[in-house]
Amino acid sequence: MPYVKCGTPRFWGVWFGRPYDNYYRTVSSEHSQGVLRLHFQGDERLTIWHPKGLKVKDTAFQIASGERVMWEWFYYGRPETEQNRFFYDFVRSGDTLVASTNVNWYTPDMKTDLSLPAFELL
Repeated sequence: MPYVKCGTPRFWGVWFGRPYDNYYRTVSSEHSQGVLRLHFQGDERLTIWHPKGLKVKDTAFQIASGERVMWEWFYYGRPETEQNRFFYDFVRSGDTLVASTNVNWYTPDMKTDLSLPAFELL
């Protein structure tokens, strides 16, 4: 996937970290039974259930919508164990979107905007 846009992840308007502060590159993908899994450098993982409106090219990486979007990563600098795996989880049902996380060292801003793409790299 060498010609896919790289950048900072954003989920329905919720940034992963500070805007434009991180740079992620997709290294592999798989799709099975309506579930798309994307793997990124650094062992980050994105799972999207029933994605719609996929735009993938060198200038844009965007998924317009989905039923559920989960971003997972290991706490940086710690061993890659399940205890150190963290997530942002977004579950959509019609016009309702519920965001949750297991981040415990600060309170992330999980305010979503359904007018924005479910996932994008900026």
